Amino acid sequence: MKSTEGRIEKETELPKETRGRLPLYLRQLEELCEGGRTWVTSEQLVEELPGISPYILRKDLSYLGDYGTKGRGYNVPLLLDELKDLLNLQSSRKVALIGVGDVGSTLLEGTNLDPWGVEITLAFDRNPEIIGTKVGDLQVKPSKEIVEAIREQDIKIAIMAVPASGAQEIADKLASAGIKGIVNLAPVLLDLPEEVKVFQMDITSKLVELGCYL
Repeated sequence: MKSTEGRIEKETELPKETRGRLPLYLRQLEELCEGGRTWVTSEQLVEELPGISPYILRKDLSYLGDYGTKGRGYNVPLLLDELKDLLNLQSSRKVALIGVGDVGSTLLEGTNLDPWGVEITLAFDRNPEIIGTKVGDLQVKPSKEIVEAIREQDIKIAIMAVPASGAQEIADKLASAGIKGIVNLAPVLLDLPEEVKVFQMDITSKLVELGCYL
């Protein structure tokens, strides 16, 4: 459904593929806005997005409302605000990180998640040499405190950067703590209740997939 005022309606049901592309559009719009750009055409917006044509972009945005202006394209600040609103980025969301190894520490120290409305407020690990140390702005807590600490902060999203062997056990703890969404970086599929949404990011399988193209 489209709003009669061109605003995105919260109940709009978007195709999965469209939802997956919205963050890509958002990133491009952020860069354009920072550069002082006010208007952008569909062709210009997808120039640096391989595999996405202007037609796909226009179709995706057509689900959200009527934002295009003939001869000018899209108003960058307006569309940026609309996408942030749809993706719930206007307010910060607290996230728990489980696993502060190479990948986890990079997230804490080298990744600015603020523009995406994400703030990692808890970090856990089972390694005694890491527990108690400060990584970024957070002191790493022991994994045995996951349930209590997450419930205390009422966190609903978690990132798992743990070995495959312990991933299911950690995921069960997260579910019991009230987590509703997990980004799983471990190369293993998780068995969780339907109400817990899991996004699988298996680096190993993607490397194998890339091999098909080389």
